[in-house]
Amino acid sequence: MTDYVGSCLCGTVNFEIKGSFDSFYLCHCQRCQKDTGSAHAANLFSQSAKLVWRSGAEAVTSYTLPD
Repeated sequence: MTDYVGSCLCGTVNFEIKGSFDSFYLCHCQRCQKDTGSAHAANLFSQSAKLVWRSGAEAVTSYTLPD
């Protein structure tokens, strides 16, 4: 099992990922371009990895695309 740690640039949010990734994709669709403000989005997928918030979980927001 592989563990990864990360944070936002200001350090408010810290997290750990316990487990392995199944696949990695660079997506170039218009939605991913809008989401990242760049030519692509880097996406990691896993069926088994667990995300553990070390700090700052309350500062994280998400957006769900309407149907």
